[in-house]
Amino acid sequence: MLLVRTVWPLNFSTAVPWMNTMLKGKVALVTGGSRGIGLAIAKKMHSLGAAVVIVGRDENALKSACDSMKDGTVLALKADMRNHDEIRAAVEEVENRFHQIDMLVNCAGVSQSRNVSAVDYEFEDYKRIMETNVDSLMIMTREVLKIMRRRDSGYIINILSTAAYSAKKGVGIYAASKYAARALTEALIEECRGSGIRVSSISPGPTASDIWSHKVYPVPQERKDKMLKTDDIADIAAFLVLTDSNVHIGNITVTPWKWED
Repeated sequence: MLLVRTVWPLNFSTAVPWMNTMLKGKVALVTGGSRGIGLAIAKKMHSLGAAVVIVGRDENALKSACDSMKDGTVLALKADMRNHDEIRAAVEEVENRFHQIDMLVNCAGVSQSRNVSAVDYEFEDYKRIMETNVDSLMIMTREVLKIMRRRDSGYIINILSTAAYSAKKGVGIYAASKYAARALTEALIEECRGSGIRVSSISPGPTASDIWSHKVYPVPQERKDKMLKTDDIADIAAFLVLTDSNVHIGNITVTPWKWED
């Protein structure tokens, strides 16, 4: 099912006078764009003049996200990122409407609700995490890359985690998904090297978003106060897409300076 919501359609040939137009004429597709880091990145791209497409599975969250971005062009697509047909339908909808996708930010992701010993791993939880964090990234990237290659132009940013570089006890399933996403990212970098399509990743440490809301043991507010903000990650994403086309940054790892494990 697709939910289409457009707010103040903006013709690419014009712009609201006060709007930053550094990304005018560009289309940004953000998965997991209805909340958390994804929403922060969508808002940042929107503030820079891009037409923004957010993909998520929660209709109410999508509507709220749309309402938070005034003027410009915002398209919300309801799709379950674990459903390959819905991913393909979402990409097709974007191509039919805009005829281009200039930036893809793979931000949809889930984590473990608690630390789990290896002897207590549950396959259904493993499957849920892998399908969301790895399979959806692969399928979405594959479909969007087809469009980018026709124009030999685009930027793909995968939101990973510091867990993609350091696995800790109790979070093996989540770390495994991020290691896999990192491998896909690094392989894609080499495949696209020298073309007009750039690929990067951002690997944040603990970030204050609603991803912590499903944890079995609530995170104290004083701990959250020391985390990164979602806008920190959005600023990095904007920095990447605004670099010169001959500049490539493979990965940016960012951690909160005052955080202690």
